[in-house]
Amino acid sequence: MNKTVTVMVMGLMLTAAQASAESLDTNKIYLGGGIGFNDINDNYYDDDAVGFQVFAGIPLPVKTESVELSVELGYMDSGDFDRSTPSKSTRKVNGLWGAAVAELPLNNNNVSLLGRLGLDIGDDDGLMAGVGIGFAMSQKMDLRLEYVSRDHIDSLQLNLVFRQ
Repeated sequence: MNKTVTVMVMGLMLTAAQASAESLDTNKIYLGGGIGFNDINDNYYDDDAVGFQVFAGIPLPVKTESVELSVELGYMDSGDFDRSTPSKSTRKVNGLWGAAVAELPLNNNNVSLLGRLGLDIGDDDGLMAGVGIGFAMSQKMDLRLEYVSRDHIDSLQLNLVFRQ
């Protein structure tokens, strides 16, 4: 079942990217990064870890009444999780991911709600989904607070987004 859903999401993302690739405005590419407070869903590791993520995104030229759609590609490093047994080994989860992001500006346009759906193709490969809130600090910089769930890692993320 999980593979079927993964293939469907990949197909939808590729279709959307192909349909809008000719009209993408590369002047609107943005960069971001931040820290992630990560929790692993594993029987052998029970520690939390602090890691980081970096990403790039581009708005899609899809006309909607109020929702802004983007595609993001990124890299996540979970930080080291300590093993809960006396051997004290560590585990790190990292890799590439891609996601479609929907952003709904609220009344004052300085605050927006975020939703994401994508794929992690690194150590935690599979679906990823998240929700959050964004704060426009200026025309060129946003602060995002998001909760992102993957197959094995759940993250509370604090990111800065830099726009051109």
